[in-house]
Amino acid sequence: MISVQQQLHRQWLLTLFVIMLPLLLLADYGVREMTTHYILDRLDHDAESLISAMTEDEQGVWHINYDRLGNLYQRVYSGHYFAIHGGDTDLHSRSLWDHPAPDIRMQEGQSQHWQSAGIERGSHQEAWLSYAQGIRINDHTFTVWVAEDIAPLMHLLHQYRLIALALLGGAMCLLLLVQRRQLRQAFSRLHPLQQQLRELRLGERSSLNSAVSDFPREVQPLAEEIDRLLALLQERVSRSRNALGNLAHEMKRPLQQLQLLSDQLNPQQQQQQQDILQQLQTLIQRELKRARIVGLSSPGRQTRLDEELPPLIHILQQLYPGACIRCDYPPAAVMPQDRDDMLELLGNLLDNACKHAGGEIQLTIERDDNGWLLSVSDQGPGIDESHQARLLQRGERLDEEGPEGSGLGLAIAQDIVRSYHGTLTLAHHEPAGLSVIVHLPVR
Repeated sequence: MISVQQQLHRQWLLTLFVIMLPLLLLADYGVREMTTHYILDRLDHDAESLISAMTEDEQGVWHINYDRLGNLYQRVYSGHYFAIHGGDTDLHSRSLWDHPAPDIRMQEGQSQHWQSAGIERGSHQEAWLSYAQGIRINDHTFTVWVAEDIAPLMHLLHQYRLIALALLGGAMCLLLLVQRRQLRQAFSRLHPLQQQLRELRLGERSSLNSAVSDFPREVQPLAEEIDRLLALLQERVSRSRNALGNLAHEMKRPLQQLQLLSDQLNPQQQQQQQDILQQLQTLIQRELKRARIVGLSSPGRQTRLDEELPPLIHILQQLYPGACIRCDYPPAAVMPQDRDDMLELLGNLLDNACKHAGGEIQLTIERDDNGWLLSVSDQGPGIDESHQARLLQRGERLDEEGPEGSGLGLAIAQDIVRSYHGTLTLAHHEPAGLSVIVHLPVR
């Protein structure tokens, strides 16, 4: 299952990486260029100072007046170096000590800068940023070379990169936490929708009430479509169930007319037609009885036993005055299964028990950790065990073969139970009779 939160995190990190990587590279490049230009400006200034410190004696020998220079060029391996080449002149700073200066010859007006390895002293390796330019003084051409050790600066830049990366990583982690919190707050606004969908599944409500619910604007169209779909499905289910009852009711008169016409046939044909009419009459009575038991169709509603069972028992007691139905169920119990389905299920089981057994009938409804347990027990003749096995096989409906076409009660009950992934079993009831046990798991 794809997590929207994880997907947003990945997309956000990828976007941040794509944006930040060029910015980091640009920042690093900018810092290095600014530092290089700053040092080059200083080296250019040092070169000007060197040129002004050059003097020529009476013999034509060129010297450097160190009094006009700082101590940096006089301290050994100070990290600041210079050399002047031109003709027979070869001057270099005392800071170079015995390390040779690069032999560079440049024309007047030319200049160049570069970076190279410098003096290696133990574990310290200098990195020189060099600047050289060609000059002309008193008809003499010289090449002035100055260099500075930038290894400490490179080390500082490396530390700066590490600190910047650490700060960036910390900022990204903080932003991730902030984003996760914001996403959780945003998704928490979907909890009412989730709760209402759960109530829909349990039959505690018939719609999402999307028009008055405070759903996020992005989810509102989905909630409205679900409401429209639920209304359409409920209307179709209700119309279908009511149509069956109406059809059965409307067929009573044509059947009566057919029965009158059958009296005019010869005895053999009359008997055949009477059997067929009796089967049709049984089916019609079953549909009318189911419509009467269920009452006004309310698909999607949960089953409130305190409200639904008393009218059902009252109707059956009127249909079968010789039966005595006793009920045992938890007070104020609410079954999450569809109200119409449960009334049809219990109505068929009780109707079968009243029709074929009569006497005392016990209805027991219990709730356990795995779901709901329904039991209808009678004191009638029961069903032979061999027939019980056949009766519960898929496609077998032995109750259709009973006297007067005893209806499709158990078959319909089996279909309803299967639709809820439950089980229906038949057992012998002591001392006599049949127990129909239904288990409906928690959805």
